[in-house]
Amino acid sequence: MTKTVATDVTFECKYCKKSFKRESTLTAHACEKKRRYQQKDEKGVRVGFQAYLRFYEYTQNHSKQKSVYDFIDSPYYTAFVKFGRYCVDINAVNVPRFIDYVITNNKKLDYWTKDSLYGEYLTDLLLTEDPTYALQRAVEFSIKWAEQNNADSKDILRYGNSNTLCHAITTGKISAWVLYNCDSGNKFLENLNTEQAELIWDYINPDIWQSKIQSNKDDVDYIQSMLQQAGW
Repeated sequence: MTKTVATDVTFECKYCKKSFKRESTLTAHACEKKRRYQQKDEKGVRVGFQAYLRFYEYTQNHSKQKSVYDFIDSPYYTAFVKFGRYCVDINAVNVPRFIDYVITNNKKLDYWTKDSLYGEYLTDLLLTEDPTYALQRAVEFSIKWAEQNNADSKDILRYGNSNTLCHAITTGKISAWVLYNCDSGNKFLENLNTEQAELIWDYINPDIWQSKIQSNKDDVDYIQSMLQQAGW
């Protein structure tokens, strides 16, 4: 007579370490850490992971590189992913630099998604970045505007909605490098009402920008030449 031999074989979830008697049960199992792993390729999660890695490079000086498994195990996972999704939602300008900014300025993690902090970062970025990046963003934005409005991209500052353009300025899509260095930009600024001027003031402050423009003649000459050729 053959005896049935009992086995203690179990199937363990590599994420939460919970054991199951059947492989099919393990396959159907959905724990929080497994869910996190399955979402690892989402854009906001990838940005959050990038911020997590950068944070530990700056603050812990670990010799061993953190892995995605370390990330999903981290008690700060949710906060980093929230930041990553925030960057995606607002289409943040130069995300790696934004990450470095919040870390090197010792901003608390739960403050990273504050609009006021992004505004602080953006005003600093616009003043210190290579002006060609500012020009590139403005041109890219004008092309999208032209496609959506069946218009010519060179006319964005002439015929674009003023409120839409003010929002573009406060989100870094159109920089003072462009506004102060083309005819349509200067006319746009002249025609703003008081409320609109106040809204964008921190991003186009003439006391700061006129001094910067005067001290960067080569950059200004290049930008003016490119914008003039493009019809701005």
